[in-house]
Amino acid sequence: MKFFFIILVSLVAPQAIFAQQGHYSLEQCIEAALKDNLQVTQRANQAGRDAIAKRQARLDMLPSLNASAGHGWYFGRSIDNTTNAFVDNNIYSGDYNLSGGVTLFRGMNLQHTARQAVMTAEASNMSWQQQKDNITLNVILAYLQMMSAQDMLSQTNDQAILSDRQVKRLKDMDAKGAIAPSDLFDMQGQYASDQATIINARRDVETARITICTLMNIPYDSSMVFERIAVTDILERNTANTAEAYQAALKHFAQVRAAEFSVKSAVYGLKAARSKLFPTLNFGYGMNSRYAQSSSADLTEQLKNNNSKSLGFTLSVPIFNNLQTQNNIKIARLNLKEAEQNNQAVKTQLQQNIEGAAINMNAAFDRYQKLQERVNALQQSYRAAEARFNVGQWNSVEYLTVKNSLDRANIDLIGGKYEYLLRVKIYNYYQGITGE
Repeated sequence: MKFFFIILVSLVAPQAIFAQQGHYSLEQCIEAALKDNLQVTQRANQAGRDAIAKRQARLDMLPSLNASAGHGWYFGRSIDNTTNAFVDNNIYSGDYNLSGGVTLFRGMNLQHTARQAVMTAEASNMSWQQQKDNITLNVILAYLQMMSAQDMLSQTNDQAILSDRQVKRLKDMDAKGAIAPSDLFDMQGQYASDQATIINARRDVETARITICTLMNIPYDSSMVFERIAVTDILERNTANTAEAYQAALKHFAQVRAAEFSVKSAVYGLKAARSKLFPTLNFGYGMNSRYAQSSSADLTEQLKNNNSKSLGFTLSVPIFNNLQTQNNIKIARLNLKEAEQNNQAVKTQLQQNIEGAAINMNAAFDRYQKLQERVNALQQSYRAAEARFNVGQWNSVEYLTVKNSLDRANIDLIGGKYEYLLRVKIYNYYQGITGE
């Protein structure tokens, strides 16, 4: 056992220290979000409340038992509760009571209410699970957006490095009078533009990092480090069969199951409301004894002599209660109708979301392919333009036109790659695939 504990500590402690030092992997971000995200904890609290209500609904079917005791001082003319006679003395007396009861019949109201509470608790658990699935997906998407921003920052840095090299080369040539001064000025302007783009890219990276911290519900720290996940540069089309994806989602999607449990809860709610039309039969029982200071007997003897027991049945027949029961039945019918409509709406929306996710995913891949072709073509064009510019055959305007086109194409390609990865994650999410 001690050896197992040492092994466990050796495995867990490094990960805990790693996270404490501000280093996070995608898995750690997801775990933190599931633990501390406000929306998840709110759903968890609601699930806890509904679980308590479910237990209470079952306990309501059990017999009750209560005890009470009362003591009092009576001055002047009063009644001795042990003899029921009037006395003119000051009396100190006490009453002790033990009573309880159980409902024998209430039109199955308690049973229907208990089943309704069970279905409500199940629906709440499914809503909680749905929120956890949503947060998991949001963390993954935010993580990919952060990586996209980082790649764009890296690309803009590379662009600025190339511009800086050209500025230095043109300065030397301008000092020798080998180029027109406008070529140097154009390149310096391009370098300044690249620096401004870097500033915007850094802002986008920090904004994406803040989004992850928001989902994790932790304070943001600029020194935090998020580990990058492996992303291939060669993407393949993710096949989409929306009919199969929809059928799979109907079986596992927590929101669908929550809506179905809500319908069942409303069905039992209607049955519980109708049960109020039936009579109620209760069985009661009790035990009582009294004690008075004025009696010559001691406490034990008085409690024994004054002891009384009771058993009884109570039948309550609803005749007219301001139509409350009938109106509650109408409300329960509307609740059931609303739950059924919501159940159908959830399934319809799910089918539409899957179709939309597949369309967006396929379009993102097609766009990524065209962006890749665009970059390949512009790279060839840029190499030729750079060679002509370096030997003085092209001026700065012609060179920068081609360079800026390639720079925009590279940025668009990065965005297109991560856009496709995001769309794949969203489509897989509806199939129950939310891993890295």
